[in-house]
Amino acid sequence: MHFSKSRLLNLTTSVGLGLAIVGTSVSAQSLSDALVSTYQNNPDLALARSNLAATDEGVASARSGLLPTVSSSATRTDSENYDNDVDSDTWTVSATASQTLYAGLTNRLNVEAAVLEVLSARQDLLDAEQGVLLAGIQAFMDVRRDIELVNLRESNVRVLQEQLRASNDRFEVGEVTRTDVAQTEARLAEAQSDLETARGNLNVARETYRAVVGVYPTSPRSPQNVPNLPATVGAAEAIAIDLHPRILAAQFDLSAAEVNLASARRSLQPTITGSVSVQRSNATDPNRSDDSASLTVTGSVPIYQGGLLNSNIREAVAGLNSAKSNLQAEAVETRQSVRSAYANWLAARASIVASREAVRASQIAFDGVSEEASLGARTTLDVLDAEQELRDAQTSLITAVRNEVVARYSVVSEMGQLTAEKLELDVEVYDPEQNYQQVNPNTALGERRSRLLDTLLERSGN
Repeated sequence: MHFSKSRLLNLTTSVGLGLAIVGTSVSAQSLSDALVSTYQNNPDLALARSNLAATDEGVASARSGLLPTVSSSATRTDSENYDNDVDSDTWTVSATASQTLYAGLTNRLNVEAAVLEVLSARQDLLDAEQGVLLAGIQAFMDVRRDIELVNLRESNVRVLQEQLRASNDRFEVGEVTRTDVAQTEARLAEAQSDLETARGNLNVARETYRAVVGVYPTSPRSPQNVPNLPATVGAAEAIAIDLHPRILAAQFDLSAAEVNLASARRSLQPTITGSVSVQRSNATDPNRSDDSASLTVTGSVPIYQGGLLNSNIREAVAGLNSAKSNLQAEAVETRQSVRSAYANWLAARASIVASREAVRASQIAFDGVSEEASLGARTTLDVLDAEQELRDAQTSLITAVRNEVVARYSVVSEMGQLTAEKLELDVEVYDPEQNYQQVNPNTALGERRSRLLDTLLERSGN
């Protein structure tokens, strides 16, 4: 039971061609192209922007408490006296403008809290952007991996088909037994099954890609200019603690909770309201109109409201404690996530090195076993096993390359740097200030944000 020299040469050449197919997947589609499409088309990112726009309205709502309110009314009454058969037409028109003159500064504090909520929501948008872009990267690399695995499986099927043909030829001349043929047939059937599984996985990956990126993929090429990572996990952790959107959002939430507590406590103070009313009517004399105007200043002090005010204060205290705990929890989660992502990246790098060595050694082993089989020192099963080990090593290498890229970008995400602006994507970066200014004109939130962010960083010792 041995391979002839010519048959061995054909089989070895087939294996080499299969490797070349896997290694030269060419396409004009880059990872940057996929991320641009993701940024422009992903529905989750559009939803996050809409949520931020809704939060912007909270500032406009809070600012209304600082501005006067104007209302008007008009009434007309037609009546008939059946005793003297006299009809009367009575009408009244009035307009009232009112303004809160003093409310313990609660109105201004409500505006400040609303502004802080907007700043927190902007960080939530950046965090959502990071998650969407990372999903785009994963989808891109999954498609690339599965395309290469399909190529590898197709190459394996072609090689085994050639081996089966060779085994049948040798069986006809008595060089091998029916067992050798059956072993090759079994491996070919297994390879065909693996090929169909790989094609199914590729179809799933393509659909996932379309859902995330917005278009179907072509054949993604190997990512170029991947971001460099800090030399140590400690350096990556320091960046994350300072700049990750989830940390900044929690800091803004804490500041908003402090303002809400101050507002709740000031709600116990007096409220002074001024109003001006103007009225015109013909109520006293249907034949002429009467004009009147009044100026009213009203002061009120809450005495008893069924415990509502004290309940609001307790609720604000609980909200503040919750915000403090949330900030601590986000810091713990961020540290843990950075360290886990960095460890996964290091493991993926090591896996690539090991997989490449496994491919090199498996190729040498396959060549050696094939040569020994041609001399009658190895069986058909030995050759099939050596080939399977080579295919397994190649599969591990393809998977390891995918995992390293995803793990690298996961570290970038956990550092808070996986945004369109930081990645310098060729897109018009969404500017949340535009919508904010539309609903809150003449409010310099950008400058306010910078001052608040500096204060928060000073408070945290950074």
